[in-house]
Amino acid sequence: MLHIEAKIHDRFTLEFKVGYSHDGDRLPVSDFLMNTWVFVPDALYINPKTYPKSEFYRDVRSQVRLMTPVYGLHELVETDAPPFVRLEETCARVVDEEEGEALAADLEHQLKMLACVVRSALRSRVRALELERDAERLLSLLEETLSDLEQVERRMRRPFEGADRGRMPEGVLGAASVADRYVGAMALYYLSRLSERLYGRFATCRGRIGALLGAYFDRAAARRAALGQPFPAPGAGADAAGAWLDEVAALRREVEHDLYLEARKRNNTFVARQVAFMVAAGLSMVFATLVSFSFQQTYGNFTLPLFVALVVSYMMKDRIKDLLRYWFANRLGSRFYDYRTKLDMRGRYIGLGKEGFDYVSPERLPDDVRALRRAVAGAAGTDAGAPRPETVLLYRRRMLLLGRRLADGGSMVYPGVNEILRFGLGGLLRRVDGPHGRVAAYAGQGRFRMVAAERMYRLIVVVQFRHQGRVCYKRYRVALGRRGLHAVDEV
Repeated sequence: MLHIEAKIHDRFTLEFKVGYSHDGDRLPVSDFLMNTWVFVPDALYINPKTYPKSEFYRDVRSQVRLMTPVYGLHELVETDAPPFVRLEETCARVVDEEEGEALAADLEHQLKMLACVVRSALRSRVRALELERDAERLLSLLEETLSDLEQVERRMRRPFEGADRGRMPEGVLGAASVADRYVGAMALYYLSRLSERLYGRFATCRGRIGALLGAYFDRAAARRAALGQPFPAPGAGADAAGAWLDEVAALRREVEHDLYLEARKRNNTFVARQVAFMVAAGLSMVFATLVSFSFQQTYGNFTLPLFVALVVSYMMKDRIKDLLRYWFANRLGSRFYDYRTKLDMRGRYIGLGKEGFDYVSPERLPDDVRALRRAVAGAAGTDAGAPRPETVLLYRRRMLLLGRRLADGGSMVYPGVNEILRFGLGGLLRRVDGPHGRVAAYAGQGRFRMVAAERMYRLIVVVQFRHQGRVCYKRYRVALGRRGLHAVDEV
């Protein structure tokens, strides 16, 4: 299964979150293919000379991370919740002096993954609360959420607060503290956003919402203060707020680091290119040798015609070699992927990613892609049948995942991987006109009023997914100007 979400990351960066869910034990290898066509207006002056492959790959950044195992908050409070059962069993074995050192690293990893699971479960519950429309059901679910969250937090701390704390390795105790603080920071982040939305929507029960949230955060603040840990307080100045942001960023890097896969990227066509270049050199040499033999047989050795033929054939040999090198390079670039990335999970190979970039002639577009592009033009109110001058970019992505290795990920079962693709669009805007233009608006009686308007350029993005014989499409309209991205809409 494959899904995608698009959003604006910052003013000049478009972000796609692509989820690749493997087929588990049903198929040993899950093969995903994603083709992305970007239709760029001719006004941006984009072509292979002004925007070559090297600049495109400089503007693209990819990160691959494991999907967080899916558990509901209500599942985590159960006695037999698998993440907690495994954590408690590993803690008992770590206390044993014979196995402690060997299992300490695995326990630290389990703590970080458990913190990510709790964050994901809380985020899902908060989304459910945001969709709730009935006030009484909302209050009941909010009270249940806060109760479940406190139980989960206490259960995470319990193995490290008893008599066995002194027998735990220092690294494990540090990881437990980081995981605890991370969950608290994520609770503050999601519940504060929820509070703002609920206060605006449920004016009649603001007091009860405030009492529930206040009771939870009063206890959290008191505990953090007792431990000497930072926690944003009322009246905190800019310095304190900045320190809290630094704290949260450090916690996220520490905890979520284990989710990211080690990616080793290298050129995918290096060997094929060298072979092709050798063939080009060989063909050019064959031409020069045939010319030399022919003139030598006809005019003999050490003659002027042979001398001229050798000079001309040598000149043409180099040109033929360069032309063949150029032809082979373009053919390889369009038929093969440019780069391949090996994916490792804690030193274990779990998959392979490939990517390629090309310019595509509009006449060579697949019929279904061309139809989708015209449909977007029709939806925008323009003439869908009138072709507009555009440059078409094609970004190809292929992902191969070893599902059984992901399913056997140790302490957790991972449903797949997420890839965060960030496209920097600043390179597309270097040659555009000024950010604003002036429009003459007719004011009546033969008079006009000049109105300033921002120049906007709209990219159409068509994404094709292929997985196990299934094909589906998504389309986006991206509005951007000289000042950056304005909107990303799915159409």
